Amino acid sequence: MLKPTFFKIALFIFIKYFVFYIFMMFKTGNYALINLDKLESGNDLFYYLWMFLFLPVVSIIFFSLPIYYSFKTSKKIYFIIITGSVFLVEYFLYTYLASASDYLNGILNALIGLILLYLFFYKATPFYK
Repeated sequence: MLKPTFFKIALFIFIKYFVFYIFMMFKTGNYALINLDKLESGNDLFYYLWMFLFLPVVSIIFFSLPIYYSFKTSKKIYFIIITGSVFLVEYFLYTYLASASDYLNGILNALIGLILLYLFFYKATPFYK
């Protein structure tokens, strides 16, 4: 279990997207995440990094601070409201930017995020105190 800091929350978001990308890789049969041998130029590398790092970086920028402050609250209801709001806004952001044709992907992203949030930071939540 981790004590929530900005770095650890950013790491949590990055790992969440990595796990989500792996899940989606098996769901869709698109193995571009692991096809690094097909990168032939700097442009290919830039495109690869842009495709796989854009959403985690945007999420880290927008959601690290609210998640951090959700752990600072001592009331369970505030934690639920803040965390729920973060996941709801992230759902809409993800479906708008990456998956407008399949809304289920946003729900799967949120579910993976909730599971990992629980696994990483359960002892830091107001439910454990």
